[in-house]
Amino acid sequence: MPIDPDFYKKLSKKAEQHNNQASGDKHYVWGEGVERELDFTGINSHDKELVEKHISEKGYLGIHGTNVAVDFDLCIADGACISACPVLVFGWNLKPEEGPTSNGPGNNLNEYDKSDPFAEKSCIYCLACETVCPTTAIKIQEGLKDKIQ
Repeated sequence: MPIDPDFYKKLSKKAEQHNNQASGDKHYVWGEGVERELDFTGINSHDKELVEKHISEKGYLGIHGTNVAVDFDLCIADGACISACPVLVFGWNLKPEEGPTSNGPGNNLNEYDKSDPFAEKSCIYCLACETVCPTTAIKIQEGLKDKIQ
């Protein structure tokens, strides 16, 4: 399981929450800018190379969300979670601005985009997104946000 289920114990969260401009929903970001060891168990070599390339070019982007956590460092923007989610928890975070070589947000999908759990509170905990993610960048933990606030 590549995303660490105890990420919230090991990584600090940003003081301000990440805001989705379209919906107004907010979620926490954990470990942004913090170098950490990633678990590549079960990830194919092509996807591992993509992850390593993104980190080398953008730096560590951390984990977005809590009950629905997406590891932006492991996410390869294939969109499987967006398609699988029956309640539209995810949306595209186009070219996240974090990182040393960012050119700012864009409006066309590319390999640097990330699937953002912008409507985390809508999750019905069906685990469809977690199941289809090829890099296991998603971890669903119902009630976690209530336990740590």
